[in-house]
Amino acid sequence: MTDWTRVPVVVGAGQVTNREEDPAAAPAPFDLMAQSTALALAGAGTAEAADVSHLWMVHSLSLRHGDPAPALAERLGMVGGETRCSGMGGNIPQWLVNRAADLVATGARPRVLIAGAEALATRRRARKLGVELDWPSSPGWPETWPPLEPDVGTHPVERDHGLVQATTMYALIETALTHAAGRDPDGQRRAMGELMARFNAVAAANPLSWFPTRRDATELTTVTPDNRMICFPYPKYLNAVMDVDMGAALLVTDAATARSWGLGPDEVAYIGGWADAHEVWYLSERTQVHTAPGLVACADTALTTAGVTLDDVGAFDLYACFPSSIEVARDSFGLAPDDPRPLTLTGGLQYHGGPGSNYVTHSVANALDWLRGGSGDVVLVHGNGYFLTKQAVGVYTRQPPSVPPAPAVDLQGRIDRRSTTVAVEASFTGPGTILAYTVTYGRDGEPGDGVVLVDIGDGPTGPRHTVARTDAATGRTLVTGDAVETAVTVTASGEGNVARLA
Repeated sequence: MTDWTRVPVVVGAGQVTNREEDPAAAPAPFDLMAQSTALALAGAGTAEAADVSHLWMVHSLSLRHGDPAPALAERLGMVGGETRCSGMGGNIPQWLVNRAADLVATGARPRVLIAGAEALATRRRARKLGVELDWPSSPGWPETWPPLEPDVGTHPVERDHGLVQATTMYALIETALTHAAGRDPDGQRRAMGELMARFNAVAAANPLSWFPTRRDATELTTVTPDNRMICFPYPKYLNAVMDVDMGAALLVTDAATARSWGLGPDEVAYIGGWADAHEVWYLSERTQVHTAPGLVACADTALTTAGVTLDDVGAFDLYACFPSSIEVARDSFGLAPDDPRPLTLTGGLQYHGGPGSNYVTHSVANALDWLRGGSGDVVLVHGNGYFLTKQAVGVYTRQPPSVPPAPAVDLQGRIDRRSTTVAVEASFTGPGTILAYTVTYGRDGEPGDGVVLVDIGDGPTGPRHTVARTDAATGRTLVTGDAVETAVTVTASGEGNVARLA
């Protein structure tokens, strides 16, 4: 007999999008979390806020509050229980689901509410109009779980050479992917357009999307005044958009509790398998920037735990901040570019909108709706934090498992033992070969300086990389073709390394 007290399930989910453009009238992040929580509870049978034993709030960039999770609990009428504010990253919602599943697997009988919201669009409008927002606030910075990483995923040498924002980091990865696929920039542009048009189509049909405008592959990748180039090879329509007003919430518990709340066996999403881990932490220290062996291990572990194969998965929700994040996940799972199965149920951070760290809460909510609606039996959800750094995977099923699933053992240790870290030279003069590159564009549409990740050969302890800037003339050359494996000469200067074509 299956011990249903040890089978984790998602029993309710809620999502909201604010369309009010008047900052004074628009809801605060706490309001959006309360609204989405009410929807999640309404879909969870007889569950009430007082039943919640754990409130885990996804970190919100919109809030100015030193201890937001207890404030949200009080707002919701939660009685006692644990309250925590999460760390940051696109992996976080799935990571929190995984921690809830861990608790269920121990027999702890938790009732975990995961909620988050961003109202960055309202904050932007308020600044523009000079409106002071009367939102709940308190001084300080929240203590987070897991703790916030002080370097936010960037190596000091990367930061010193302008690799700080996701726009540049994922564009850098894209050029390495282009080379590995054997495509020239035009071929990669077509491939990106075809891929992102699939995500755009889902967002256009999603009434909660921030940008429900249907655009085909050509429009998404053709540079125009409205779709200017941001960082080569990404025009604006391929970049994540963070300035949105959205909230989402999930309720996770065990299958026995779900039944006590009146939910039938086919009214929940069983968390059949879950796993999370991180890659070699810094992009510049990885032997390859366009692969994610940690994600491969997470997916294999989650699928095996769920007792299913990749062929059993009916739909995916791949983390979609930039095309390269989707492409790396797709390749990590062994999916062909023309695989007909849905790669998203949400629409991507470009078109659905990217509410900070909370996007994957929407993904899991959509997975629950997809399974409840009878569209299929298995969904795989992927969350990615920082720069293909932190990975989290969940396998959700419509059919109950034959035995309670269990957490992975020492997954991070196994990944670490197979990983190789490359030394990064802060200051270097000499020859090298480009591994990946990007070029930033000005608002005038002209390419400016570039940034290159360079293989500088072996040193006393093994392989070495460095990071360098290029001047505008070199940048203009880089964007004309595939520059990976191109020879460069790097020169150290007082303002960092400078690379020029050899």
